[in-house]
Amino acid sequence: MTPTLRTTSVRTLAGLALLVAGAGPALAQSSGNPNTLNNMNDRLATQSQIRGVQTQQQFDNSQNRMQIQRNELFRPEPSAGPTIVAPRR
Repeated sequence: MTPTLRTTSVRTLAGLALLVAGAGPALAQSSGNPNTLNNMNDRLATQSQIRGVQTQQQFDNSQNRMQIQRNELFRPEPSAGPTIVAPRR
């Protein structure tokens, strides 16, 4: 996934999470209608999935950062080139 696509998907998921979180309290105060409860369960499941995706993306980003740091830490120093010894005259 490219950084731009990842950023866009994170923003989209964050927006959906806010939408679901905002609708939760209003639904909790509604009647005990089974359809309403099913809708609430569906929203909570969606919110859980969003949280799981965000957690996975955060984990992947951390792994990438650690790998970059390891690569830079163990990068070999550039050699000065072969040593040239002038012949004796």
